[in-house]
Amino acid sequence: MTDLEVSLLIRLVETGQCKDAKRSAALLHRFRQAKWIELSTRVNTWLLRPEAIDALTKRLDHLRPGWRADILLLRQGGLDPLDPNSLPAVVGLRATPHVAEFVHRKTWNAATAAGSKVPSRLPSSATVTDDWSLRGRVNCATLLVTQSAEVNLGEMTANLTEFAIPDRAWRLAEGLRGELPKLILTVENIGALVDLHLPPSTMVLYSQGTAYKAAVEVLNTVPDAQWMHFGDLDPAGVTIARRMARLTDRPLRIYVPSFAMEYLHRALLLKKGWRAGSTDHPVLAALAKANAWLEQEFFLLDRRIASDLGDAAY
Repeated sequence: MTDLEVSLLIRLVETGQCKDAKRSAALLHRFRQAKWIELSTRVNTWLLRPEAIDALTKRLDHLRPGWRADILLLRQGGLDPLDPNSLPAVVGLRATPHVAEFVHRKTWNAATAAGSKVPSRLPSSATVTDDWSLRGRVNCATLLVTQSAEVNLGEMTANLTEFAIPDRAWRLAEGLRGELPKLILTVENIGALVDLHLPPSTMVLYSQGTAYKAAVEVLNTVPDAQWMHFGDLDPAGVTIARRMARLTDRPLRIYVPSFAMEYLHRALLLKKGWRAGSTDHPVLAALAKANAWLEQEFFLLDRRIASDLGDAAY
């Protein structure tokens, strides 16, 4: 609320007026009671009363000593001091943060805004990263080509049970080479990543919930591979698959095991129903009719799943 009041007071001091707004209604009511503003003949506009200018500047001095210098600093940095969201950037404009090639988003926010969770308004000379780490498995000799080495993701999977690619390593990499997978499967639950039996030449990528940015990055570098999304058979799983299809410019392909009908007796009730027209697949249609869903983990240890995945992919 302090930044909102400061920006509103600055606007009144500089322009002599302000617009009525829901978020500043309580402040405007207080200013009116203090006889600092009066209603204009223009719709939804308040005017500064000339005799109130000293009271406003004293209030600004109390709330933000040095506010005049802050205004100048913000404008020199290309920011608008009349926008309350710009005011936290003053700390960054005063500081000289030391950054290298990369800086995590929250680190940059903390250095140049009101805190790590407040988005910075200042550009960084470094690449600002989210620092995701993509976990996956692959059963062919796919190479991650970096500036200094070729990392065999297939060997890493064989030796460590899975591979991991950090955000920063991916940004520096030249891409994937070697024996590329013919099928890429995105999964939303950890059990599917570690326990799923894979058909030959398959890569499985862990795209937890809505955190699928990393998987999308990889999919966009292997355009010739087939892709399917294997998630929970529920509305959220369908939504995630649709978004990934749109972001990768691929046809929507949701993997529903051919034997899934055999598991309908284990379906769980949904708190919220399916949207009409979510999918025309018979299993999903049956689940929608029953207002139910199936966890993908139900299918993981079924002996048929590896061959069924291969059949569904091709």
